[in-house]
Amino acid sequence: MKDMSYLDRKYFIDKFVYNCPFCNRRNVEYTVVQVGEFNWSETKTCFIYLARCSSCTKVSMHLSHENIVEKEQTYPGSGQFFALFNVDDIDSNLFYSVPTSFFVIDSRIPAIIRELITEADGCQKMNYLTGASACARKAIYELLLIEKAEGRDYEDKIKFLKHKYTSIDPELFDILAAVQDMTSDKIHEQSWDMWDSDNLKLIIETLKTILYEIYVTPKIKKERLDTVRQLREKIIKEKK
Repeated sequence: MKDMSYLDRKYFIDKFVYNCPFCNRRNVEYTVVQVGEFNWSETKTCFIYLARCSSCTKVSMHLSHENIVEKEQTYPGSGQFFALFNVDDIDSNLFYSVPTSFFVIDSRIPAIIRELITEADGCQKMNYLTGASACARKAIYELLLIEKAEGRDYEDKIKFLKHKYTSIDPELFDILAAVQDMTSDKIHEQSWDMWDSDNLKLIIETLKTILYEIYVTPKIKKERLDTVRQLREKIIKEKK
């Protein structure tokens, strides 16, 4: 059977369904309820698309430098606007969305780290690499503080996490350990060179995976175990 799980990491699956950033429902219907445009520069136009979830009715905003919708229409008799995207891979044609990265920044991850990762993601998509680098560095630094990581330097503290969370693939910690110029002084003083886009993407995605394994996966397992125990207790009570 073909693995289609990659669709859960996309914003828009196709022109009819997406993964809602508000109610966190997967494969739910949406409608493009408004389209607009403005001058990004003297020579470049930016297009705005507003998408409304059919489940929670909340609206997300998406920006593109391409006009990627079919002819705009109105519902007969109601005058209600709607449009459809006309490309197969919608996400690749968008350079910024609000909210961002909703499907990986789980609410069970500490708020300060969530905010920094979200900001790093947004800056990276806008190609603001200095801002994205600063936020990613600060997110790693906050993780080390929250986890009370011990060690003489940054590399030692990452090794501390590696030994603390043995169920997590050690390669993920090795990637973070290889990050250069990670000292608290440089994070605050910003006396470092920005990371390039590919390195940023690797570091951010690695950090997201580690955060999910530390703060989300154990709670999901516990919730499932609690559900099984409740079902078992119910059966035992009914037999008695």
